[in-house]
Amino acid sequence: MSKKNNEHKKDKELSSKTKDVKSNAIYNTKDLEEELKKDIKIYEDLEKLEKENENLKKQLEEQEDILKNTQLQYISLKNEFDSFSHRVKKNEEKQKEDIFEKIILKMLPIIELFLSSYELLPEEFKWNKWTEWLDIINKKINSFLNESNMEVIKTIWEDPDETKHEILGMEPVKSKKKKNKIIKEVKKWYILKKDGKEKILEPAKVIVWI
Repeated sequence: MSKKNNEHKKDKELSSKTKDVKSNAIYNTKDLEEELKKDIKIYEDLEKLEKENENLKKQLEEQEDILKNTQLQYISLKNEFDSFSHRVKKNEEKQKEDIFEKIILKMLPIIELFLSSYELLPEEFKWNKWTEWLDIINKKINSFLNESNMEVIKTIWEDPDETKHEILGMEPVKSKKKKNKIIKEVKKWYILKKDGKEKILEPAKVIVWI
């Protein structure tokens, strides 16, 4: 083989290698560009996801605040409703008590008149078959008073109590033990008892030794 042919062959080989290098370089550049594009896409997706995540966090916080406010409003409304219901119930009970007291105050004088008359009735009349209805009425009245938590104010031999007794008169007595004791009941009256409390509708009228 001649020298020129060798040189020409070498040039061809060099040219072919150069083309291969250039071709590989082009391919490598394209690969790098593709990888770079992928990286940029991933970065953009991550950035987008982070923003969405932040938005979701804000929405969640807002929803939690709304929920807290709603719960507070519910508790506040419930307390107000319970308080209102309690006041209504209390007012209803008070109205019932007031109505009962007004009725009983009108009824008691009639009841007392009957009871006093019945006490003065001779025993033979109390057990007579013609007047047995009086005994029935007497029992009904006493049952009604007990069921209504009405109790007779104690008087005879009791110490006067200005809230329970109205002193109409005084009589002198020599015995020190009997002084300041109630000796006579002019008019009995009743105590209204409820929930461990006492309410004096009217004081009993009495005479006291001094």
